[in-house]
Amino acid sequence: MTHPHLTEILAKLRTYLEQEYSDRLAQVVLFGSQARGDAELDSDIDVMIILSGAVDVCTEIDRISNFLAALCLDYAVLISCIFTSEQQFQSKKDAYFFRNVHQQGVPV
Repeated sequence: MTHPHLTEILAKLRTYLEQEYSDRLAQVVLFGSQARGDAELDSDIDVMIILSGAVDVCTEIDRISNFLAALCLDYAVLISCIFTSEQQFQSKKDAYFFRNVHQQGVPV
């Protein structure tokens, strides 16, 4: 069972990321239990944010943290965002974690 407001949450997140990153935003991918459809009521929402160019994870998390916190509070759900670069996403596609995102992830 996916979160009842999953589509709305992802749309708001995608819109925000498009405004914040513009052309640097390569992909947004939902993964984990929400993407597989086996989420529980208290499952988090896992999102991979793929940017073009170099990615400083700490900087990017800081950049979206206020928006993300408000979104989490508005919908009473934990949203976990992982940042990576296009290059890393492609070059590490055989690594366990990235392979799962490639295989089970759903583009947002």
